[in-house]
Amino acid sequence: MHEMSAHNGMGARAARAHGAASYDALVEAWTFEPILHFQVRLGSEFAVGIESRRRTPLYVFAGQHCQFQMRDGSAPVQVEHGDVLFLPRGGAHRVFDTADLTPLSFPLVIARQSARQGRTYAVDLEASADGAGPVNPDASTMVSGSFFYSELLQAAPLLARLPDVVHLRRRGHALPWLAPMADLLHWLCSVPHGGRGVGMTEAVNALIRHIVLQELRHDVPAAPGARAWGASGPVETKSAAARRDARLLPALHAIHTQPEQQWTMESLARLCHMARTTFATRFRQETGLAPMGYLAHWRVQAAARLLREQRLSLDEVAGRVGYSTGAILARAYKRVMGASPRGHAQLQRAD
Repeated sequence: MHEMSAHNGMGARAARAHGAASYDALVEAWTFEPILHFQVRLGSEFAVGIESRRRTPLYVFAGQHCQFQMRDGSAPVQVEHGDVLFLPRGGAHRVFDTADLTPLSFPLVIARQSARQGRTYAVDLEASADGAGPVNPDASTMVSGSFFYSELLQAAPLLARLPDVVHLRRRGHALPWLAPMADLLHWLCSVPHGGRGVGMTEAVNALIRHIVLQELRHDVPAAPGARAWGASGPVETKSAAARRDARLLPALHAIHTQPEQQWTMESLARLCHMARTTFATRFRQETGLAPMGYLAHWRVQAAARLLREQRLSLDEVAGRVGYSTGAILARAYKRVMGASPRGHAQLQRAD
């Protein structure tokens, strides 16, 4: 009896370890191209408003605490030094320490840049006012981070299942990786005194991956590491492990790492050792999409990244993501992104 219990325990631990490793490989394939990076010293008595719903922010806070509020009727919540906020779907919101101030729009904030290196902007609102800089820097609030196009993030359906707002709290050290990553992002994003933006894209992508892994892994800490806000106000998020089906991992891993393969419902189901109907039902429950729809979403996201990063024709990109011609890829691209590859690129440049 004891030997059997020990054996079962070892098997359970091995299964959890295998699941964690599979999740690691799954999100490792993700790379999202930011619109820009920023580091803004907000000072004191401030309010900044973000109205664009197409822009997904990731914020890392330092210095004095402030308030964050979605423009959907949610109550404001306090964010403190070392906290991280991530809005996977974007959405209008404001960051402030004085509730009755009229928010300054983000384009006006960026227009008051004090330095810039490539796509990384440095802004000091206190210094911009009189040129003297903050009287007491320790009394200031600083926000570092990046903006992404929301539709590009939503093309990764597992990421799209995150809460509307994820708030990772540094205080309490519930997440041992949070403090060093937040400190690194602050330094990388500093144009005058830090990394000048070099490596910021890789670092912010790594942080997004770990935010998602927190939801997926079985070893998510029970301490209050993440919170979510929706129309009903703040609620504690629960570990997603309880609702994840580890048997689907081989199919998800195959889609994310080998999108060029000619996957079918049957071949993906075989990877998971499931009957076709059972696989399709569980896959939709897990991701919100049918398997072939999920595959199309991921292929289009991979194509969008290749078109941004490499000088390839549409036919060349199509071959790398599993479509036989550029014309077929273009039709799939329009179904998923709402625009042709050329039209989508023009829309991004105009935003």
